[in-house]
Amino acid sequence: MPRLTLAAAVAAILVPSVASAGGMYLSTRGVRPTGRAGAFVAGADDASALWFNPAGLAHLRQWGFVGDAGFVHQSADYHRIDSGGNDAGTVSNQAPGLPVPSIGFAKRVGAKVVIGGGVWAPYAGLAKFDADGAQRYSSVDMSRSIIATIGFGVAVDLGRLRLGATVQDHIVALTSDIVLSGCPGQTVCAPEDPEFDSLNRIEQQSYFQPSGSIGVQLDATDKVTVGVALQLPVAVRGEGTLSSRLPSSGFFNGAAVEGDRADISLDLPASIRAGVEVRPGRWRIEAALDVERWSTHEEILIVPKDVRITNAPGVGTYEFGPIHLPRNFKDTYAVSLGVEGQPAKGTPLTVRAGYAYETEASPTEYLSVLTIDGAKHLIGAGLGYPVKGWDVDLVFAFATMGERTVDPTVGKAPQVNPIRDTSAMPLTTFVNWGDYRASWIVAGLGLSRSL
Repeated sequence: MPRLTLAAAVAAILVPSVASAGGMYLSTRGVRPTGRAGAFVAGADDASALWFNPAGLAHLRQWGFVGDAGFVHQSADYHRIDSGGNDAGTVSNQAPGLPVPSIGFAKRVGAKVVIGGGVWAPYAGLAKFDADGAQRYSSVDMSRSIIATIGFGVAVDLGRLRLGATVQDHIVALTSDIVLSGCPGQTVCAPEDPEFDSLNRIEQQSYFQPSGSIGVQLDATDKVTVGVALQLPVAVRGEGTLSSRLPSSGFFNGAAVEGDRADISLDLPASIRAGVEVRPGRWRIEAALDVERWSTHEEILIVPKDVRITNAPGVGTYEFGPIHLPRNFKDTYAVSLGVEGQPAKGTPLTVRAGYAYETEASPTEYLSVLTIDGAKHLIGAGLGYPVKGWDVDLVFAFATMGERTVDPTVGKAPQVNPIRDTSAMPLTTFVNWGDYRASWIVAGLGLSRSL
């Protein structure tokens, strides 16, 4: 079994999984928990407890394994009003979606101690658009980005009380295409003149971002369990590359880009989950609350290092300055209710269903296609059936957000220009006006065993 687990973990790392950041990803992950709409804090009792509440590992008497993948697809439409107040048309997400894996293994090593490890990734859908589309100043392509977490956990069984903790390493491989303005400071340009469009690719591979989690479960009675889990924040820091395509304007005839290094940083939030599970008869019913501290995600900062445009006619050299992508997110709150059980006495079939509501992280002022986010409703449903000692699980979930409108009197996401000094005259061209719609579909298959 350890060889199988190692092979599965390696495979999970190699499978592209997507990251989007209520905020940048859905509030649930994993096939079985998603069937309960993420209400899996007090009721976590298999190897997937690694990423929901590590205290739940202590339920295992011998060992447990979970391997699953949820295919996540995001539909997104953006009807833009450009900075001149004109209708710029509608663009739609072209990314096909990708499977997001979750792998976990845990084993009891003593009378009271269980240890485990796994690899998991957030359930999210990132968007891809045309490089010359109306949305180009906010984002072109984020669909090849990856976030994966490697975690190792320990749980202690104290009878009615279970305690658990994990140490984690978050691997981030960011690939983002975006169009920046290349309008020089020596001239006046129309705000969205395509002759001054500069397509840029930002790439970063950060292999060590430490974090962790702690959790507790308490059996208040034989039929009632209370659970709480705290996920620590993740600070993503690292060196990457900034590849720029020069604008087509005659200002850049004969010019060239020198250098391609950049420091990239962003913050992902801490979160706290709490739940109460009751078990009447053959059923398990849990109500849960998830609070995510997205207010720490204030901006994505890219600081070019000795990147410049050389031999520009009449000017000579343009130095690339810091690129600030303002986010100014808010904390999010998600409530969920999930049920799991056997519909008839003696049947091996397990059914699951759940509902969750989550508030938006992105304020209206800075909402953009970089992360289309809004208050979400999620409905999940799943089935489980034993086959030769293993549980085969299926899940289908649908999440949707209400249409959000960024009015020209409100929107403040700026058109970014890295070669123009804006300290004396701040940028006043805003590029996020219009209407946003999005929905998510999750379909997954899992295999698990708990002894």
